[in-house]
Amino acid sequence: MGFEVFVLYLASVLTGCAIFQPQHPKQIIGATEVIEIVDANLSFKARVDTGAKTSSIHAEDINVDSSEEAPKGQPISFRLVNKNGQSRQINTRVASAVTVKTAEGKERRYTVPLTVKWHDSEKTILFTLNDRLTMAYPILLGRNWLRGSFLVDVEKNSDD
Repeated sequence: MGFEVFVLYLASVLTGCAIFQPQHPKQIIGATEVIEIVDANLSFKARVDTGAKTSSIHAEDINVDSSEEAPKGQPISFRLVNKNGQSRQINTRVASAVTVKTAEGKERRYTVPLTVKWHDSEKTILFTLNDRLTMAYPILLGRNWLRGSFLVDVEKNSDD
């Protein structure tokens, strides 16, 4: 490393300024976006929630082929339904069963891997399956979707 480059690097470290651009800068995502669940080939309106660790999706007719307390790896089937009434049956395996705090108390939910596509970005993440029928958005995208790839602009929405 040449002396000039070292001085620029040291100045950037000391001032907190980035002089070297990352190869893949983070994309700006809005507070609400239309995304695709690739596994179902369906589009959904999603709410981006930086306060949620894990993403959540509305699922119906959840059936786990297990009577075990910890059904990790067991087959699971469920139905995803979007606002247009289109639905798809998904068959996969349980990643884990978690206890989630809700307004009504605590609830046990299954997590499953699903692939999310937004524009040119595609990422497989874990979703908790739950009843979001009364919610405005069938999908909540949490930090497991955002981490490493996105910055949230709360003034940007898919409605705009």
